[in-house]
Amino acid sequence: MEEAVEAKKNGYPTMVLLLLASIAVMVMYVEAMSFPSLLQIMQDFDMPMSDYALASWIITIYLIVGAVSIPIFGKLGDIYGKKKMLVIAMVIYSIAVTLTGFSRDFSDSIYVMIGFRAFQGIGMAMFPLAFSIIRDEFPPEKVPVAMGVISAMFGVGTAVGFVLGGFVTDSFGWEWTYHSIAPIAFIFTFVVAIKVRESPIRLKAKVDLIGGALLGATLVSLLVGITETRNRSWTDPFILTLFALSVVLLASFIFWQSKAKDPLIRLSLMKNRDIALSNIIGFLIGFALFTAFQTIAALAGYNFGLDATHIGLLSLPSSIAALVLGPTVGFLVKKRGPKWPLVAGMIISIFGFISLYAFHDGQMEVAIGVLIMGAGNAFAMVGIINMIILSTPREETGISTAVNTIMRTVGSVVGPALSAAIISANSTMVPGVGAPIPNDDAYHMIFMLSIVFMAIGVIAGLFLTNKKIPSRNSE
Repeated sequence: MEEAVEAKKNGYPTMVLLLLASIAVMVMYVEAMSFPSLLQIMQDFDMPMSDYALASWIITIYLIVGAVSIPIFGKLGDIYGKKKMLVIAMVIYSIAVTLTGFSRDFSDSIYVMIGFRAFQGIGMAMFPLAFSIIRDEFPPEKVPVAMGVISAMFGVGTAVGFVLGGFVTDSFGWEWTYHSIAPIAFIFTFVVAIKVRESPIRLKAKVDLIGGALLGATLVSLLVGITETRNRSWTDPFILTLFALSVVLLASFIFWQSKAKDPLIRLSLMKNRDIALSNIIGFLIGFALFTAFQTIAALAGYNFGLDATHIGLLSLPSSIAALVLGPTVGFLVKKRGPKWPLVAGMIISIFGFISLYAFHDGQMEVAIGVLIMGAGNAFAMVGIINMIILSTPREETGISTAVNTIMRTVGSVVGPALSAAIISANSTMVPGVGAPIPNDDAYHMIFMLSIVFMAIGVIAGLFLTNKKIPSRNSE
C-alpha cells in the first residue's frame, strides 16, 4: 500500500500513461503506413494490379491474427498479469516488425511478408492490455481523461503513419518504415519490462484452451470468408462454406462457454445490456469508419491521382481532430458519463459522411468531410471504451475490452470488403487512364452505407445506461 502511494507521489501513473501513449503512436504509425505504401510494395515484388487482392492480405492478415490473439492475451492478462502479457506481446511484435522490414531479403515472394505480418498481428493484443493497466493504475475519476489521451495518440500515430510514413515510402522505400520503428519497439519493450509495475488484480481461473481454439477458428473462418469476397462472389461455394463453418464454430463456442468451468468469456458478462450494446456499437463504428476511410483512399488514388504522401495529407484532418478532442472528451466523460459523448460522436460522424456523400469532387471538400468524421470518431472512441470499462468488473477488464476490440475489428474488415465490391461493380474505363475508375454511384452507395450503419449505432446508443464515474475509493 505504501509503495503504491509513493509511486503515485512520484508521478508513476503519468509515466505509465506517457509510455502507453507512445506505444499507441508507434503501432498506429506502422499500421497507417501500410495503406499508402501498398502500391509500392506490389511494384517491388513485381506484382501486377490484378494481384491487388493478394497484396491487400498484408493489411488483412494483421487484423485477422490480431482478432484471434486479442481475447487470448486479454484473458491471460486477467489471470497471470497484464504487464507480463503486455511484455510478451511487445517482444513478439518487435521481432515481427524487424523481420517484416527484411522481407525481400528473405524471399521475392509476397507470401513471406504476409507471414511476418501475421506474426506482427499478435501485437494487437497490446491495446486491451494497455487499457486494463490504465484502469488498475489510475484513480477511477482520472481514467476517462487517461483513455482520452490514449485515444488521441491513436490519431497522432495515424497522422504520422499516413504523412511521415508516406514520405519515407516515397523517398526511401517502404522497408524503412519498418527499419526506423524496429529499434524503438525494442526500447519500449525494455522500458515496460523494467518500469511498469505488475497489477495485483487477478482473476482466479484456468486457461480455457478449447474456448480459445473455437473462438480463434470462428474468427479466422469468418474474416477469411469476408476478405476473399474481393476475389470471389459472395455466393461462391468456398465463401458460403467458410460462412457456414463460422456459424457452426460460433455455436460450438457458445455451447462450450455455457458448460466450461472457467470459460474464456463469461456469457453472463456479455449479457450485460450495456456491454452487449457497446459491442454491437463497436462493430457498427468499425464498419462505418473503415468503409469511409478505405473509400477516401480509393478516391484520392483513383480520382485525384495522389501519391502515398498526399493521400496521407488528405487524411490528416481526421487525425488532428482526434489529437485535439481526445483528452477534451475524456474530461467530458468524467463530468457527464460516457453515454452522451458516444452518441454525440456517432451523430457528428454521420454529418461527416453526409458531407462526403454530397461533396467529394475536390480535395478540400473531402478534407472537410474527413475533419468532421474525425471529430466524431474522437468522441465515439473515448465514449465507448469508458462505457465498457465502467460496465465491467475490474478482474475481467482484459477480456471485456478485448471482445469490444474484436467487434470493431470485425466491422473494420466487413465494411471495406463491401466497399471494395461496390467499387468493383461501379467502375468505368476512362480513356487515357488505362484502368477503370470508380464512378459517383460507387461513392454515393458507400457513404450512404456508412450513414445507415452509424445511424443504427446512434439508436443502440440511446438504450445505454449513462454510467457515473466512481470516486477514488469506490472501486
